[in-house]
Amino acid sequence: MDRFVDYMTTKRGMAEALKAVIASGGNPYAVSRDRLLTAVGSLLDAGIAAGVLRADVPAADVLTSLSGVTLAATEREQAGRLLDLLVDGLVRVAAGR
Repeated sequence: MDRFVDYMTTKRGMAEALKAVIASGGNPYAVSRDRLLTAVGSLLDAGIAAGVLRADVPAADVLTSLSGVTLAATEREQAGRLLDLLVDGLVRVAAGR
């Protein structure tokens, strides 16, 4: 029970800290977003260099799509299908197909 109380106390403290940061005009997620964009960009660059991914899709669009899947999927299987659709859309189609 003590762990639960500690958890709830910490959670409440974090919520108040986030509210304060947002109220002051700060973006508490900016660093995380930048790191995710860098990681997605690196993956896209590797796929483009290998000739298997389209070169016209910005990392920010992929990240937004991933966020959308996370918000929209109601079950794990559905999330998997949506991610398959996203990846299929990133695959470079050979000329003439």
